[in-house]
Amino acid sequence: MAEPKPKPPKGETDRVLTEKWGAASMQAGFTAFPDVIFRNMKALGLTHLDVLVLLHLASYWWRPNELPWPSKARIAAGLDVDPSTIRRSIQRMERLGYVQRRYRKAEAGDNKSNIYDLAGLVRAADKLSRQELETRQQREAEDLARQATPKTLELIQGGKST
Repeated sequence: MAEPKPKPPKGETDRVLTEKWGAASMQAGFTAFPDVIFRNMKALGLTHLDVLVLLHLASYWWRPNELPWPSKARIAAGLDVDPSTIRRSIQRMERLGYVQRRYRKAEAGDNKSNIYDLAGLVRAADKLSRQELETRQQREAEDLARQATPKTLELIQGGKST
C-alpha cells in the first residue's frame, strides 16, 4: 500500500510548524496551547499531571464553540495512569476554577463522557498573557532608554542636546 502524501502547509504558521515537526506529524494533528500556562504552572497552582491533562483536553478542542469531551479512561490511557488519577486532577482544576465539567446522559439514561469547559483556564491564561506582554513592553522601553546616549555624554562629545 502506498504511503499517503502529506498535504502542503497553508499559511506561515503551518509552514513553520511543518518545517519543525514534518508534514506527516502536522497532518496527523497538533495542539495549540498558551506558553504562559507552562511558564506559570506554579503561580496557577497546577501540577505537572494537571498540565498534561489540560494538553489532552486541548487536543480534543478544535473549535471555540465545540468543547472537548474525551472520556477519563481515554485521557488515562494516553498518560498511562488510572482513570481515578485523572478524575482527581480534574476535580482539583475545578476547585481552582480552570475546568468546569458538564455531565452528559445518553437517551437510554446511561452516562456519556463529560464535556469540559476550559473558560476559567482561558481567562487565567489571558490575564497572565497581558501581564507578560506588559512586562515585555516595559523591558523594551528600559532597553531603549539604556541604549540612548546620555545627555552629559553628548556635551562632552560636542553633541547638541535637544
